[in-house]
Amino acid sequence: MTYAITKPDLAGSNLTGVLWAFLGVGLFGLIYVSGRFSGSEISAGQLIWFRYLGALITMLLWIAALPAERAKLRSRQVPVHGLRAMAGGGGGMAAIYAAGHMSVTGATAIGLLDGLFIIILGVFLLGERFSVKQWAAAACCLVGAGVVVLASGAAALRVEDMLPAGVALLGALLVATESILIKKLARSEPSVSVLFYVSLFGAVIFSVPAAISWNSISLGETGLMLLLGPIALAGQLCNIFAFRRSDAALIGPVRYTWIIWGALFGWLFFGEIPMPATWSGIALILCGGCYLAFSRNRSPMS
Repeated sequence: MTYAITKPDLAGSNLTGVLWAFLGVGLFGLIYVSGRFSGSEISAGQLIWFRYLGALITMLLWIAALPAERAKLRSRQVPVHGLRAMAGGGGGMAAIYAAGHMSVTGATAIGLLDGLFIIILGVFLLGERFSVKQWAAAACCLVGAGVVVLASGAAALRVEDMLPAGVALLGALLVATESILIKKLARSEPSVSVLFYVSLFGAVIFSVPAAISWNSISLGETGLMLLLGPIALAGQLCNIFAFRRSDAALIGPVRYTWIIWGALFGWLFFGEIPMPATWSGIALILCGGCYLAFSRNRSPMS
């Protein structure tokens, strides 16, 4: 009777977590393609700094409007917040740099390895359990992402792509590290604390690379860049909800759905029409993701 009662609850929790993670991937996808919406040369350092600055301004306004939230800012894990900001911002800068110095699809494909890194870190650092079938579903997602990359013709790397490819790989590891830190913080910290400290540390830390690589932009572009802050906060909130409902190892493969969001953004904003093979890859990602969403990652038999 116990097994029959807990099974739907765990599956439902996983489904909710996967859906939150899927939405979070889409929101952060908007940030990663933000450079393509601007005609000016906005550096990766500027984009990341504006993201954190916009988020910090939003959080300060939120706390000012709701004084009761101030009490939730007390934290015993301030250093962890700082490490998370460094990992997340560094990973974002790496992704933006790679996309600007090699094919966007190639950079995205390498960035998808963060899903695999999250599974490995979740299993070995957090002690999470992952069944053989769940590993197979994660592999299905990865194969689907590879099919999309092959369909785009961006699988082959040129010699000049090696540096940005290496940066993209480092960025994937940093993003995976941030996800593990979010999981750690989400277990014990209020959402307002998690969002506030990462915004504060990010705005301070990444003011340096932003200043070094600064390029002049218009007032209108500045306003648009600051809007990345609220978008990032919404994406982070989705990730917090996801990690509170599911293990990091289970959420990791959901990162592969960036390919789906990328295809959607390319069609909506840039007139890029997905090829039939692209749809096949997307179908594989969805199949693997759906199995993970309805699986029971805490079953005694896992």
